[in-house]
Amino acid sequence: MYILRSLYLLWLIPRSWIDAVLVRKKPFAQRYACMKKWSERLLSHYRVTLDAQFQEQLPKDQPILFVCNHQSEFDMLLQMAVLDLPFTFISKKENEKVPYVAAWSKTLEVILFDREDRGSAIHMLREAARRLKAKDNLLIFPEGTRSKGGVMHPMQAGSIQPAFMAKACIVPIVLKNSYDYMDVMKHKGTFHIHILKPLYYEDYKPLKAEGVTVQLQEEMQRVLDEA
Repeated sequence: MYILRSLYLLWLIPRSWIDAVLVRKKPFAQRYACMKKWSERLLSHYRVTLDAQFQEQLPKDQPILFVCNHQSEFDMLLQMAVLDLPFTFISKKENEKVPYVAAWSKTLEVILFDREDRGSAIHMLREAARRLKAKDNLLIFPEGTRSKGGVMHPMQAGSIQPAFMAKACIVPIVLKNSYDYMDVMKHKGTFHIHILKPLYYEDYKPLKAEGVTVQLQEEMQRVLDEA
């Protein structure tokens, strides 16, 4: 059985790469649906389940900046499998070097930037704001790196500036155990994902970026600390 599943995975990954290329000229919603399907199929291959808890319905009449803690390279699959609302990512430029990830990134028009280059970071913020103003939804990992456990790294205030610039809604997402994805997959376990209440521009505007990141981090860490 293990050999058969391994052979199937060897077929699955290249096939998803081919599909990523084939749908590249389709409308974004169709491209996202295709990539979401492959995320679900890859997770199904490992026979894991998703426990997604939404505190409120996501708004559909305004752009959203999803703000998520980052625990593993598995995070993007989980987010796409859970969220029906099309979105794309803000991610590090190094992902261009991974063929499988690079194909998906190009298809989903991921905003890639060099974390060591200030000019690249400024361009990322402006491009993210432009996308949000165009009513696109984005997801960013504001810690800037992975927190391999239940304690988040400090969130960077600059990461949510595009939301201010575009007057977008901010929706926090908490991944509780994706850092332990190898064990979850080995035991056919469950990934726990919490989509918290939306934070609207009118409510967070007086707090400024630093105040918003403090509020978001406290709220997200509180969910992580819950049993």
